[in-house]
Amino acid sequence: MDMTLSKRGDYVLRSAISLARAFEEGAPRKIREVVDETEVPRTFASQILADLVRAGVASSRAGRNGGYWLARAPEDISVLEVVEAAEGPLHAERCALGEGPCRWEAVCPLHETWSAATAVLRQVLATTTLAEVAARDHSIETGTYPIPADSHRMGPAAVAVADVVHVELEQAVARIRLSRSTHLLGPILDAACSEATRSERRTTAGVKVQRDERRSPSGSADRPDGPCSEVSLLPATSPTSGEQRRHLLDWKLLAQGGGFVLDAALEIVAVDAERSELRLEGTWRQVPAMPPVRLEARELDHLALRTVRSFLRRLAQTLESASEEPVGT
Repeated sequence: MDMTLSKRGDYVLRSAISLARAFEEGAPRKIREVVDETEVPRTFASQILADLVRAGVASSRAGRNGGYWLARAPEDISVLEVVEAAEGPLHAERCALGEGPCRWEAVCPLHETWSAATAVLRQVLATTTLAEVAARDHSIETGTYPIPADSHRMGPAAVAVADVVHVELEQAVARIRLSRSTHLLGPILDAACSEATRSERRTTAGVKVQRDERRSPSGSADRPDGPCSEVSLLPATSPTSGEQRRHLLDWKLLAQGGGFVLDAALEIVAVDAERSELRLEGTWRQVPAMPPVRLEARELDHLALRTVRSFLRRLAQTLESASEEPVGT
């Protein structure tokens, strides 16, 4: 029996935790900030936050200085309020047992037990505050929260990744070509994932890869089956006029595929007048639900590092082979 929240309930609770953790800042959170922190799909984020507003859990304001914030302090908001904002009233809408003998026409023999169990669940959620859940989230983030024996997560959760590759281009040209190649990053990462999983299969006995491969018309097995990875590349900071040059050389790269999330900084560094380096540093995180295989720490580490290495190498090749663009454009 599945006792987990619906996808909508999941997103609403994540968003509420994000607002709770930002409550002491006293400033509204933008939708993009909630999306970046919670990984709620951007296309649904406004609907999810609107659920919290309608339930009186959050408030919102439009405009440049607008955003979303909790309507009350986190310790004054129960988890039950947040759950019901997404799932509706938490109660049994019908008898636990279905149609049966004619003597069950008015009530089933499990009615009282089921009603009592539902009441206990409501009570636990009602007496657990959003502040408590947000504090647990912070402890998990900092690594101080003790993992319970019955945890449903499939750790290891994440590994640090870092790598550097040379690009046979001057820094300014590499920067321009990268900014104009963002639409290619998803396919490049997919090809890198496919190459890394094939390599891991050859070196790790008994590990079944998570993503199947399909051959392109040319006979290459670089493109994995299933949906392509989603990759965003944004400036690392909002520059002032004096920081414009630096701003154009640092990016925040966020990638999400079928079984991972890559959150990293990507930088272009000059080596000499004709060469530069692509430097990537961040975190590769395994998505918890990756059936049917649970990767051990060593296997996840190898897969992540090989994928990042292949991604940077392929990206460098893409930039080097791109058409010439005037540096001043």
